[in-house]
Amino acid sequence: MHRRDFLKSIVVWSLQASAPAVLSACGSRNGETQERAVGADFPQGVASADPASDSVVLWTRALPREAGLDRFSLRVEVAEDEAFARPVLRETVRAEAAQDFTVHARITGLRPDTIYYYRFVSLTGDVSITGRTWTAPAEGSLAPLTLAFVSCQERKHGYYGAWRRMLKDDRAAPREQQIRFVLHLGDFIYETDESWQAPLDQHFDRIPGGLLEPSGEPRDIGEFPDGAVSASGVLHAETVADYRHLYRRYLSDPDLLAARARWPFVCIWDDHEFSDDCWQSEANYDSHGTGATTDEPSQRRKVAANQAWSEYIPVDYAGAEQAGEPARPFRFVDVENTPNVRPNADNDKAIASLTINRRLRFGQLFDLVLTDNRSYRSDHAMPEDISGGGGVFIHPRAAMPLHLLNQLDAGNTANDGDPRAYLGIGGIVFANPRRHSPPGSILGERQKQWWKRKMAESTARWRLWGNSVPLMRFKVNLQALDDILPEIVLSSDSWDGYAHERRELMRYLRDNGIGNVVSLSGDVHAHFAGTVFDDYDAQNPEPAAVEVVTAAISSLSMFTGVERMSRRDRPTALEAAVRSLITYPDPDDPTRQIRNLDNSLLNGVEAGLAAAAGKSAEEVAAARNSTVNPHLLHVDTAAHGYGVATVTKDEMTVRLVTVETITDNARADRVESVVTFVIPHRERGEAPTIRKV
Repeated sequence: MHRRDFLKSIVVWSLQASAPAVLSACGSRNGETQERAVGADFPQGVASADPASDSVVLWTRALPREAGLDRFSLRVEVAEDEAFARPVLRETVRAEAAQDFTVHARITGLRPDTIYYYRFVSLTGDVSITGRTWTAPAEGSLAPLTLAFVSCQERKHGYYGAWRRMLKDDRAAPREQQIRFVLHLGDFIYETDESWQAPLDQHFDRIPGGLLEPSGEPRDIGEFPDGAVSASGVLHAETVADYRHLYRRYLSDPDLLAARARWPFVCIWDDHEFSDDCWQSEANYDSHGTGATTDEPSQRRKVAANQAWSEYIPVDYAGAEQAGEPARPFRFVDVENTPNVRPNADNDKAIASLTINRRLRFGQLFDLVLTDNRSYRSDHAMPEDISGGGGVFIHPRAAMPLHLLNQLDAGNTANDGDPRAYLGIGGIVFANPRRHSPPGSILGERQKQWWKRKMAESTARWRLWGNSVPLMRFKVNLQALDDILPEIVLSSDSWDGYAHERRELMRYLRDNGIGNVVSLSGDVHAHFAGTVFDDYDAQNPEPAAVEVVTAAISSLSMFTGVERMSRRDRPTALEAAVRSLITYPDPDDPTRQIRNLDNSLLNGVEAGLAAAAGKSAEEVAAARNSTVNPHLLHVDTAAHGYGVATVTKDEMTVRLVTVETITDNARADRVESVVTFVIPHRERGEAPTIRKV
């Protein structure tokens, strides 16, 4: 069958161009050109992205074997079989130095729910690895569909055994049970080299090192071409050359390379694609326990990070524009690092250089709404000049007092529109910096209204939200230790730090009868599952959505981070009690520690204290405080792994897969546990539920 029966066009865009160029697949039969042939290597493999029912984006990086070239041509080939005996496309594309020789090709006219194979070939005959992609179901389809969702793959922290496990299981599965696409929720790279001389916090150990690749080479990120060091000693990516270097280094991993070749990816970013705990174009390194009083304007870094992301992470910008979605390709802007004063033209230009929020449709089964949770968010509710200097705080954005955080986040709406002039915690009194500010926002006003429209307009059976940071509350009721202590939440960088907007969004769902919303989230390096309440502080909160949070692929787990922050050389009685909520010595083997953080989160501090005191399982269960986190169904703060969701017309089945280890490559793909949840489809007005099976 001739390729023109399948392919209507191929779109290849330039990241710097004002509009995509369109090449007809009905032109030259073999796509050859008369220009001089140039050999090429494909060191970062191939990838596909954003599958639609009739299109997909294909990607590679083609490195020419001749130095000094600005551009050269190669071919992209698409076939219905892995041997390419049934080709549907053979067309010329171009790799350019200005885009680090990355190639993005949008192929249209494909058939729905069809597996295609693809490869890139230099004009001298050098061939990339073969990729496999899978188009979305036809419009109106309600056939079951399986997807995976992942997050956080710090290269130096561990091996990518989770990817290897996913690949093995999928290859062994029947076709109808195989993964159709991977939702990557961000932290694809990490922008720092953690070998700095000054640790971020005196209570942290250095990040464990010494991991080796199978070749014997260190598992690290190598030396930045440029790099910069913050005042607190953090060595980080600074230029587009630095960020490109990171993507190349991460994509040298064979497990990640194989995953990108097997499945189409749907990607959003979180913070580390630019800067840890960032908001808009602001970094935060110099607020980690140093007493620094300001954020770090980083508009030029933001543009550099956006450019490298757009080069190495394929997205269907043309399809988004055709569908009326906001996503737009990268456009370079010249900016300066100007101080954090609003309005800020350099900040606005930097964050507008690339737009990634969009909605993808998968038949009538579900819509996938993808938000950018970093580029438009307001500053963290707790200013770093208050929380970053130590004192009662162990970290500027961790273990935040709930009441104070809510007061600050509410801004000028706090206390029914009469915010207090002064606030205090732990003997520290300070002028309320949010007294005249609007409430905090993760999405920003324009994206928030877009999100509401997408949820309201959706006619699909399910509405999935690709949400890089957790939506649920993670509270610790420390008053059970001492009534002078506050209730705290684990992080102000997630939606717990933006409770006002979370309440607005969840009430919007509830008030408009919008059901069957499931947030698929990451970032916190732990497995969680539960319901999302419309208002966690209400006397009778109501569930508005369901959330499943995946642990990290390889980044240090939540438990590891919290345990390290709890260490003290000579702890006070109160500090020792707090640590016992996290971990305590095994009474039968004092050299072994028992993890207690999961229990303390799921069942409350009372149950955590009972367990640490050696009480029986029955006594620990009796001590449970069901009012602390009643929405939580499952907690595993030490997990590494991923999630797999199978969506059907009547229910979603989600499996959280935990691998055995990230530090022993031979065992990194072994499964430690699989926990399964079922989310039934609900009729309009019925409350969402999730159960463990």
